[in-house]
Amino acid sequence: MSSSKAPAERATALDAELFAIRLGVVKATFFDVKYIVIITDSLTAVRRAVDASVHSGQAHSLAIVQALRGFFTNRPDRSIHFWDSPSKAQWSLHFLAHKDATSTKIAAGCHPATLLDALRSKSAAAYLNAWRTSFARPSSQGCHFLPLKGGIKNLLQPSYAKGGGWLLFIGESVTLCARAT
Repeated sequence: MSSSKAPAERATALDAELFAIRLGVVKATFFDVKYIVIITDSLTAVRRAVDASVHSGQAHSLAIVQALRGFFTNRPDRSIHFWDSPSKAQWSLHFLAHKDATSTKIAAGCHPATLLDALRSKSAAAYLNAWRTSFARPSSQGCHFLPLKGGIKNLLQPSYAKGGGWLLFIGESVTLCARAT
Protein backbone atom coordinates (compact mmCIF):
# COMPACT_ATOMS: atom_id res chain seq x y z
CA MET A 1 0.00 0.00 0.00
CA SER A 2 1.27 3.46 -0.83
CA SER A 3 0.13 7.04 -0.51
CA SER A 4 0.43 10.10 -2.75
CA LYS A 5 -0.50 13.73 -2.26
CA ALA A 6 -0.62 16.61 -4.69
CA PRO A 7 -2.15 20.10 -4.49
CA ALA A 8 -5.55 20.34 -6.20
CA GLU A 9 -5.15 24.10 -6.78
CA ARG A 10 -8.27 26.26 -6.46
CA ALA A 11 -10.98 23.70 -6.91
CA THR A 12 -14.36 22.66 -5.61
CA ALA A 13 -14.67 19.55 -3.46
CA LEU A 14 -15.97 17.68 -6.51
CA ASP A 15 -12.93 18.63 -8.60
CA ALA A 16 -10.58 17.72 -5.74
CA GLU A 17 -12.28 14.31 -5.43
CA LEU A 18 -11.96 13.81 -9.18
CA PHE A 19 -8.26 14.67 -8.94
CA ALA A 20 -7.85 12.14 -6.11
CA ILE A 21 -9.50 9.47 -8.26
CA ARG A 22 -7.11 10.38 -11.07
CA LEU A 23 -4.08 10.00 -8.79
CA GLY A 24 -5.28 6.60 -7.61
CA VAL A 25 -6.24 5.20 -10.99
CA VAL A 26 -3.13 6.41 -12.82
CA LYS A 27 -0.83 5.10 -10.08
CA ALA A 28 -2.63 1.73 -9.87
CA THR A 29 -2.35 1.16 -13.62
CA PHE A 30 1.45 1.18 -13.36
CA PHE A 31 1.31 -2.08 -11.39
CA ASP A 32 0.48 -5.53 -12.75
CA VAL A 33 -2.86 -5.95 -10.94
CA LYS A 34 -6.09 -7.60 -12.02
CA TYR A 35 -8.49 -5.15 -10.43
CA ILE A 36 -8.54 -1.67 -8.98
CA VAL A 37 -10.82 -0.61 -6.14
CA ILE A 38 -11.56 3.11 -5.70
CA ILE A 39 -13.27 4.05 -2.44
CA THR A 40 -14.97 7.44 -2.56
CA ASP A 41 -17.73 9.47 -0.98
CA SER A 42 -18.64 11.19 -4.26
CA LEU A 43 -20.56 9.22 -6.85
CA THR A 44 -20.73 12.41 -8.93
CA ALA A 45 -16.92 12.41 -9.12
CA VAL A 46 -17.02 8.75 -10.17
CA ARG A 47 -19.40 9.60 -13.01
CA ARG A 48 -17.16 12.48 -14.09
CA ALA A 49 -14.08 10.26 -13.86
CA VAL A 50 -15.08 8.35 -16.98
CA ASP A 51 -16.89 11.22 -18.72
CA ALA A 52 -14.63 12.72 -21.40
CA SER A 53 -17.12 15.45 -22.34
CA VAL A 54 -16.46 19.13 -21.58
CA HIS A 55 -16.72 19.87 -17.85
CA SER A 56 -14.69 21.33 -15.04
CA GLY A 57 -11.88 18.88 -14.34
CA GLN A 58 -12.07 17.39 -17.84
CA ALA A 59 -8.27 17.03 -17.90
CA HIS A 60 -8.53 14.63 -14.94
CA SER A 61 -11.20 12.58 -16.73
CA LEU A 62 -9.11 12.37 -19.90
CA ALA A 63 -6.08 11.18 -17.91
CA ILE A 64 -8.23 8.53 -16.17
CA VAL A 65 -9.74 7.29 -19.44
CA GLN A 66 -6.30 7.13 -21.07
CA ALA A 67 -4.84 5.17 -18.14
CA LEU A 68 -7.80 2.76 -18.13
CA ARG A 69 -7.54 2.22 -21.88
CA GLY A 70 -3.99 0.95 -21.40
CA PHE A 71 -5.04 -1.03 -18.31
CA PHE A 72 -7.82 -2.90 -20.16
CA THR A 73 -6.10 -3.35 -23.54
CA ASN A 74 -5.90 -7.07 -24.36
CA ARG A 75 -6.68 -7.96 -20.71
CA PRO A 76 -10.35 -9.02 -20.35
CA ASP A 77 -9.65 -10.38 -16.84
CA ARG A 78 -9.01 -6.88 -15.45
CA SER A 79 -11.66 -4.73 -13.76
CA ILE A 80 -12.14 -1.52 -11.79
CA HIS A 81 -14.61 -1.16 -8.93
CA PHE A 82 -15.91 2.05 -7.37
CA TRP A 83 -17.18 1.74 -3.80
CA ASP A 84 -19.33 4.44 -2.26
CA SER A 85 -18.42 5.11 1.37
CA PRO A 86 -19.94 8.28 2.88
CA SER A 87 -17.46 10.19 5.06
CA LYS A 88 -19.99 10.35 7.90
CA ALA A 89 -19.90 6.52 8.09
CA GLN A 90 -16.23 6.84 9.10
CA TRP A 91 -15.31 3.47 7.57
CA SER A 92 -11.74 2.93 8.78
CA LEU A 93 -9.77 2.82 5.51
CA HIS A 94 -11.74 5.58 3.77
CA PHE A 95 -11.88 7.69 6.92
CA LEU A 96 -8.09 7.54 7.36
CA ALA A 97 -7.51 8.48 3.70
CA HIS A 98 -10.06 11.31 3.94
CA LYS A 99 -8.49 12.62 7.14
CA ASP A 100 -5.01 12.43 5.64
CA ALA A 101 -6.05 14.25 2.45
CA THR A 102 -7.97 17.04 4.22
CA SER A 103 -5.29 17.61 6.87
CA THR A 104 -2.74 18.80 4.33
CA LYS A 105 -2.83 22.56 3.65
CA ILE A 106 -0.70 24.06 0.91
CA ALA A 107 -0.30 27.77 0.21
CA ALA A 108 -1.84 28.72 -3.13
CA GLY A 109 1.03 30.93 -4.28
CA CYS A 110 0.83 34.10 -6.37
CA HIS A 111 -1.06 32.83 -9.42
CA PRO A 112 -2.63 29.45 -8.69
CA ALA A 113 -4.52 27.63 -11.40
CA THR A 114 -8.26 27.76 -10.89
CA LEU A 115 -10.73 25.21 -12.21
CA LEU A 116 -13.98 26.21 -13.92
CA ASP A 117 -16.31 25.08 -11.11
CA ALA A 118 -14.30 27.07 -8.54
CA LEU A 119 -14.63 30.21 -10.68
CA ARG A 120 -18.35 29.57 -11.16
CA SER A 121 -18.84 29.07 -7.42
CA LYS A 122 -16.92 32.26 -6.57
CA SER A 123 -18.92 34.26 -9.12
CA ALA A 124 -22.24 32.88 -7.86
CA ALA A 125 -21.29 33.71 -4.25
CA ALA A 126 -20.43 37.31 -5.24
CA TYR A 127 -23.76 37.76 -7.06
CA LEU A 128 -25.67 36.18 -4.18
CA ASN A 129 -23.99 38.55 -1.71
CA ALA A 130 -24.90 41.55 -3.91
CA TRP A 131 -28.47 40.25 -4.22
CA ARG A 132 -28.86 39.82 -0.45
CA THR A 133 -27.42 43.29 0.20
CA SER A 134 -29.78 44.85 -2.34
CA PHE A 135 -32.74 42.80 -1.13
CA ALA A 136 -32.23 44.01 2.45
CA ARG A 137 -33.59 47.40 1.32
CA PRO A 138 -37.42 47.35 1.34
CA SER A 139 -37.49 49.38 -1.88
CA SER A 140 -35.80 46.48 -3.71
CA GLN A 141 -38.43 43.97 -2.57
CA GLY A 142 -41.47 45.74 -3.99
CA CYS A 143 -44.59 46.64 -2.08
CA HIS A 144 -46.35 43.26 -2.30
CA PHE A 145 -43.53 40.91 -1.35
CA LEU A 146 -44.48 38.26 1.21
CA PRO A 147 -41.62 37.83 3.70
CA LEU A 148 -41.21 34.16 4.56
CA LYS A 149 -39.69 32.79 7.73
CA GLY A 150 -37.61 29.63 7.88
CA GLY A 151 -37.73 26.82 10.43
CA ILE A 152 -35.99 28.87 13.12
CA LYS A 153 -38.04 32.04 12.48
CA ASN A 154 -35.31 33.75 10.44
CA LEU A 155 -36.35 35.52 7.27
CA LEU A 156 -35.55 33.39 4.26
CA GLN A 157 -32.84 34.86 2.07
CA PRO A 158 -32.34 34.65 -1.68
CA SER A 159 -30.26 31.67 -2.75
CA TYR A 160 -28.85 30.25 -5.99
CA ALA A 161 -29.09 26.68 -4.70
CA LYS A 162 -31.37 24.31 -6.56
CA GLY A 163 -34.85 25.59 -5.85
CA GLY A 164 -33.50 28.73 -4.15
CA GLY A 165 -33.95 29.74 -0.52
CA TRP A 166 -37.62 30.54 -0.95
CA LEU A 167 -38.65 27.71 -3.23
CA LEU A 168 -37.08 25.07 -1.02
CA PHE A 169 -39.24 26.34 1.85
CA ILE A 170 -42.39 26.54 -0.27
CA GLY A 171 -42.01 22.99 -1.53
CA GLU A 172 -44.98 21.71 -3.54
CA SER A 173 -47.50 24.33 -2.33
CA VAL A 174 -48.76 26.08 -5.46
CA THR A 175 -50.84 28.49 -3.37
CA LEU A 176 -47.90 29.56 -1.20
CA CYS A 177 -45.68 29.92 -4.28
CA ALA A 178 -48.30 32.12 -6.00
CA ARG A 179 -48.65 34.25 -2.85
CA ALA A 180 -44.88 34.62 -2.50
CA THR A 181 -44.41 35.69 -6.09
